[in-house]
Amino acid sequence: MSAPTKLRAGTSELTKLKVLWRDTLAESTQAYWRSLFVSADSTQAQIRRELQAKLKIKLDYDSQLNSFRDWVAQQDAMNQEAEDAAEFERRILAEHPDWTKDQVREELIKRFYQRALATGDADLGLKTIVQDLNVQKVELDSRKLALLEKKAAAYDRAQAALAEAKQSKGGITPETMSKIEAELKLL
Repeated sequence: MSAPTKLRAGTSELTKLKVLWRDTLAESTQAYWRSLFVSADSTQAQIRRELQAKLKIKLDYDSQLNSFRDWVAQQDAMNQEAEDAAEFERRILAEHPDWTKDQVREELIKRFYQRALATGDADLGLKTIVQDLNVQKVELDSRKLALLEKKAAAYDRAQAALAEAKQSKGGITPETMSKIEAELKLL
């Protein structure tokens, strides 16, 4: 399931309905309301009255109900897209068990980019690019951190060798200098 769309803080009836839908209602209850939304037997006013009677949500205008239906459709589409992506990733891994995470990610990105081009959805294309850049940034930051930790450890070893040499009777020997130089080359 995809991450839920952020809902603005407030106490509007529409917001209450969205939070209730997202956080509380069982799938079977959601299915009931979805079927009611598309039913030719119920008018907008009847649906709004039933929402008030059953869920204690009072929508005064048809536009609020229409807005909610659009929101539900958007959530459903996002959930379906997340499921499709997970299935596509599973198929890629099954077909190419030897691929690295980067190869799988690249294939997924190609898929989303192709979908964005095919549907003319520039926002999807931009979101795909931004998401990929974020993933690459996190990986790059992880590599930078590992390198910095390695450099810090080398510096600590060089400092320890220098302190040890200063404390010894023989002072800094050529062997100690070689050790320190080797550690400093890692910096």
